[in-house]
Amino acid sequence: MYDTVMGTSRAVTDENIQEPRGCCVGPGDTVLVCSKNEDSIVHLTVNGEIIGTYPVDMRYPGSICLSKDCIRLVMSNNVKGINKLHLYKI
Repeated sequence: MYDTVMGTSRAVTDENIQEPRGCCVGPGDTVLVCSKNEDSIVHLTVNGEIIGTYPVDMRYPGSICLSKDCIRLVMSNNVKGINKLHLYKI
């Protein structure tokens, strides 16, 4: 993770993050990352510490977005023949 404010970077290594794809800002200054090979969302602090891992019902999630009010989460994948778009209320 690269902190553009402080100009620092930190490697995040964890078995829950396998081929990270899309990411977005999460609630409370956190980060949400699609873990493609684990079919899950990984929730991180801005320092790269894992808060939680959440499995999703789709193969190879790749894009993720959180609404400004942090009420809705949208994610999609890109698998030939079985593309999905999920909308979650959180």
